[in-house]
Amino acid sequence: MKILAKSVAVAAIAMSVTGVAEARIQTIGDATADGSELLLNVVNYTAQNSYTLDLGVTIAQFLANPSQSLSFSLSDANFQSFTSAYTAGDNVTWGVSGGHGLLNEESDLPIYGFYTTSVDSNPLNFAQNGLQISTSMSEWNDMVGFVQTQDSNANNLSTFKTVGEQGYTAVPYGNNFNGTLQFVAQGQLGAALAFVHEKINAEDGTFDTGELEIFANVWKLDLAGGSLTYSAATSAVPLPGAVWMFGAALMGMLGVNRRKAISA
Repeated sequence: MKILAKSVAVAAIAMSVTGVAEARIQTIGDATADGSELLLNVVNYTAQNSYTLDLGVTIAQFLANPSQSLSFSLSDANFQSFTSAYTAGDNVTWGVSGGHGLLNEESDLPIYGFYTTSVDSNPLNFAQNGLQISTSMSEWNDMVGFVQTQDSNANNLSTFKTVGEQGYTAVPYGNNFNGTLQFVAQGQLGAALAFVHEKINAEDGTFDTGELEIFANVWKLDLAGGSLTYSAATSAVPLPGAVWMFGAALMGMLGVNRRKAISA
């Protein structure tokens, strides 16, 4: 099914009336050329509260250099409320997500779609077509509509919500956006999360078949240190062979000296 004859924008968001003029984070549903802004979502299932932060980075800004390193300081009052309610061992999950909903021309295909963290660095199951991708983006838009993290796109504000409050993101969005994702997007504290893009395959001629793009960098959240980073994955640096040989020889010498001491 070809879908380039019109702009494919996900469902519009109905904003709640609070009595105060309030806009919201730039969303996928806006169908703008720069896409939505990225959103951090952290949920404490034990304490039953959640924290969100508009990162102020649009999809277009991210894609200008997908291998760039990003760093965000978490120190606002809502973050302090979240960490004050946290106790070591609590079941906490977190993730970063956003999307691009404009699909007017074939040139839009490489950037259109849903962008999200993933616990699995290479999920085998993902959206198989445009409708599934759009469904995930609609769920994200719905969540953002209830979160309402800012009063203008220039501000990057946050929320702290508890169970029962509008904008508490554990219900119903959970760790896979209410089941619309076929993999787990939000990971536990201490995990390095992959960043992936559910997109449309531009080569099959239907402009509807889904495929997955995996970015090289990973996201890391340091709750205690109050920081969120997007950077290259790091692995343990192997020790040179000479170091291992020296260590083995040293242990051997210590063993010989110990036997001599015992026999004496």
